[in-house]
Amino acid sequence: MDVIEFKNIIWSYTRQINERTNNLINTLCDHHGITTLQGRILLEIQQHGSHTIGSLASRLHIAGTNISTMCKKLESKGFIVRVRDEGDERVVKVALSEKGNSVVEEINQGLIEKISLSIQGETDDSLKDIINGLNKLNKLLEKMD
Repeated sequence: MDVIEFKNIIWSYTRQINERTNNLINTLCDHHGITTLQGRILLEIQQHGSHTIGSLASRLHIAGTNISTMCKKLESKGFIVRVRDEGDERVVKVALSEKGNSVVEEINQGLIEKISLSIQGETDDSLKDIINGLNKLNKLLEKMD
């Protein structure tokens, strides 16, 4: 296989995986009246704790002004709250509200249900092959970065 063919295959699969992942998340987020990106913000906060707007922008690779606008919308809908950092009161962080935490749990549960249904009948070896393949692809992409 030559480099051009390999590039085209990687490009095609990564695009398809991204589209399918976004469709899956979008379906779960729509139910709660939030966008996929807003869902990603909530999931990031839930997984890694409170964030400043800057740290959230960095983690999601999105401009800080865009994250700030989305966080304002999430705050107005009651999904997140702004809190002052205990160590430095000049620093404001965003954290999940009780409502936000509940929504993230529902999204996570929806993902678990969809994954469970889709992997029925797959062997552990088959699932490990998928994980190993994704790991190799990730390492290859890191080398290119």
